[in-house]
Amino acid sequence: MFAFRDFLTFSTSGLVVLSGGGVAIAQTTPPQIATPEPPVGQAPQAPLPPLATPGVDPLDTAAFLPSLGGLSKPTTLAALPLPAADLDLTPTAHLGTIQAPAPLLAQGDATETPSTTGVDVTLPTAETNPTIPLVQPLPPDRVINEDLNQLLEPIENPAVTVPQEATAVTADNVVDLTLEETIRLALERNETLQEARLNYDRSEEFVQEAIAAEYPNLSNQFDITRTDSANGELQARNLGRDNNATTAINGRLEVSYDIYTGGRRSAQIEAAQTQLQIAELDIERLTEETRLAAAVNYYNLQSADAQVVIEQSSVFDATQSLRDATLLEQAGLGTKFDVLRAEVELASAQQRLTRAEATQRTARRQLAQLLSLEPTIDPRTADEINLAGRWEISLEETIVLALQNRQELRQQLLQREVDGYQERIALAAVRPLVSVFANYDVLEVFDDSLGPADGLTVGARMRWNFFDGGAAAARANQEKVDQAIAENRFANQRNQIRLAVETAYYDFEASEQNITTAAAAVTLAEESLRLARLRFNAGVGTQTDVISAQTGLNTARGNYLQAVTDYNRAFAQLKREVGLGDAVIAPAAP
Repeated sequence: MFAFRDFLTFSTSGLVVLSGGGVAIAQTTPPQIATPEPPVGQAPQAPLPPLATPGVDPLDTAAFLPSLGGLSKPTTLAALPLPAADLDLTPTAHLGTIQAPAPLLAQGDATETPSTTGVDVTLPTAETNPTIPLVQPLPPDRVINEDLNQLLEPIENPAVTVPQEATAVTADNVVDLTLEETIRLALERNETLQEARLNYDRSEEFVQEAIAAEYPNLSNQFDITRTDSANGELQARNLGRDNNATTAINGRLEVSYDIYTGGRRSAQIEAAQTQLQIAELDIERLTEETRLAAAVNYYNLQSADAQVVIEQSSVFDATQSLRDATLLEQAGLGTKFDVLRAEVELASAQQRLTRAEATQRTARRQLAQLLSLEPTIDPRTADEINLAGRWEISLEETIVLALQNRQELRQQLLQREVDGYQERIALAAVRPLVSVFANYDVLEVFDDSLGPADGLTVGARMRWNFFDGGAAAARANQEKVDQAIAENRFANQRNQIRLAVETAYYDFEASEQNITTAAAAVTLAEESLRLARLRFNAGVGTQTDVISAQTGLNTARGNYLQAVTDYNRAFAQLKREVGLGDAVIAPAAP
């Protein structure tokens, strides 16, 4: 061991001068160690460097940072897209005993590779702890719900089905989707949007029902009766007749038309037509919501993919730290404590990677649910992480544009008109109703010798309910109050839209600024980790410095990813708040 009284280091130039210890290392250019990228899901493969040779970080900024899309950025940053995470995410079975993950040490000479003994952790089972509930596969007769299947049987809609086998819900059909394809599928297949279209179809039928009142009513009545009453029998006895029963056929055809309805008919038609406009605006509103949801879910999946890459990098960094600590401990320059700390850090990194993979799988299923994909389809992102676009419109212009185009404001105004029509309908109950009618009837009695007879009746009818106790006036006043409520909702909706626009705009500006800052932080964190390893390999640093630098790098990469994701989400939110879809995106100037 060396006894150091004082030391002076210049790690950035590769020069290390140790005074008082009799050791000096002068090296302006450290030798490069060939450290290949680790295969996905496997331990990194790299030869072990000499004990005192500075380590080389295999992860540089160019391999991590996505394009900044024209934002101002340090000149040292590369503008390369983040590599797609083509990962093997097959979950491991957790049964019986869990073997603590062995450190992912660099595979080199077996004599140089330190051995690490895994720690066996035994999960409690039903045999060792009977109080633990045990869930086992159910028999087929308990899996299949016969009552449910009987209800589904007469339905021919292919979407109304429930799988009965595990293979029917196994998501093994991988499909790569771009953002444009994702939005298109969402607009075509999303159930909420499809329900809005069905509501529009129903509103069209309401309009046809209201228009039908403009046409006359034509009705027909046909009766066949046989009469054998007690009074008739007495009359027959007086007349000396044996039977007084009669059989008759009576047919009646009537046509009627309401000439004046007190404004009820026209108000019903206009109310139905206005409701149709509201339903149409609801489709437009839900289209924007679906477009936003598709973009956000796509960005979330991109973020989850990139987070897996970040955690894989963290595992690789922790592996290198463990390798360095183990080599120093074998050479007598380190302690077992440093090795144990490195093993703990590696185990923590592996746990974070496992959680990131679970988040990634969840994000895939959320996207599949939004797009209403088949249960066997596993969607993946085909686009690289990049900035979604630029927003060159000022905040004030964005607010005005949103207030002029949002469907919710027009819906509130249309609802106010509907309430006005309902007021007219309510007052029509105490206004005169004038109608004309004509009927033609035929009567034939079979028990007489007179033959059939017919007749024609033409007339007009007026009905006027002068007083109903004030019920109609009360209903009309209710509709006036509903109009005031619609006006109040309009003002509230307008304020909410402005707040939403301002919130999205401020988030967008903050994310835009954070991208450059976070990108520079990633570069600094990578340099800090490199220097920490140099100092540790030279014997003048501590394992704590390396672990702290690794944590800082992982945090910086996560912050950068979060900044890009927040930027894209805010951009999508701004488009939605304006309510014009992709119409707000203008082509770039040549």
